[in-house]
Amino acid sequence: MRVLSEQETSGGKKVQVIIDPKTAHYKIQFVPGGELPQELTGLYTSLAMANIAVSAYLLRSAETKAKKEEKVAFIPKED
Repeated sequence: MRVLSEQETSGGKKVQVIIDPKTAHYKIQFVPGGELPQELTGLYTSLAMANIAVSAYLLRSAETKAKKEEKVAFIPKED
């Protein structure tokens, strides 16, 4: 399998775009493995569309993580 592009999540997992040998379309996978979220499953007809999907996913997951951290930071502790 030939890796065409690779990005990293905030958790340190790598997200790769590869060519699916069965169909010659582009496919996204986590390295070293794991279940893909629904928005990254399926096949893509162009490398650009696959990269856009990965970038959008990484942006949304970073925003979600930041919101969760923000909520935790403002919770007062009880003594």
